Amino acid sequence: MIKSTFYNLPEEKRNRIIDAVMMEFASSSTEKVSINRIIKTADISRGSFYQYFDDKVDLIEVITKFIIGISIEKINSVIEASGGDVFYTYIELFKIITNMGNDTKTKSVLKNLFKNLKANDDLISDFILNRFKGFAEIEDMTNKFNRDNLRFKDDEDVKNLSLILSQLLKNAVFNVFVMGEDDQLVLKNLLRKFEIIKNGAVVESSTQK
Repeated sequence: MIKSTFYNLPEEKRNRIIDAVMMEFASSSTEKVSINRIIKTADISRGSFYQYFDDKVDLIEVITKFIIGISIEKINSVIEASGGDVFYTYIELFKIITNMGNDTKTKSVLKNLFKNLKANDDLISDFILNRFKGFAEIEDMTNKFNRDNLRFKDDEDVKNLSLILSQLLKNAVFNVFVMGEDDQLVLKNLLRKFEIIKNGAVVESSTQK
């Protein structure tokens, strides 16, 4: 796991290490990620690296938290502006993530991560199965959703809705970054899927009324 010594570093040094990790993941598939290159790029010693991280799996968490941190910071303002509309929030989150692709390095990182996630890469699978417990920022985002216009309002139902929308979002982002599909066409398809969920897929028959 990421150690407290990493978070206690001066901001400049911490950002330099994050940047080095991002550069490495942008240029390499996860199985070829090199700690030696990260150490050299970040200008730290191998001993220092292991004072901050246990292994390569921690580096996945570094990137994930970095990307989520940027997204959550922007999405909180969206939630506030939309009055907590859960569907609108996820659409805006798609736009925020795809806009990150305007930066070549971030686009390469996202492409490699999503590609290896789809392929059940060992490094990413280890992180998801054994390290990823959810981030407080995501839980906090879910708690801000407005439930007034939702049919199912309790915590578990809202969480399940969020999980469904998150899966659709992940697939959409994968199509943009890995499959190279046009983001506007992917967005249109995502909007349609959200409409199906919002309106329901089953028509109530007259015998059921």
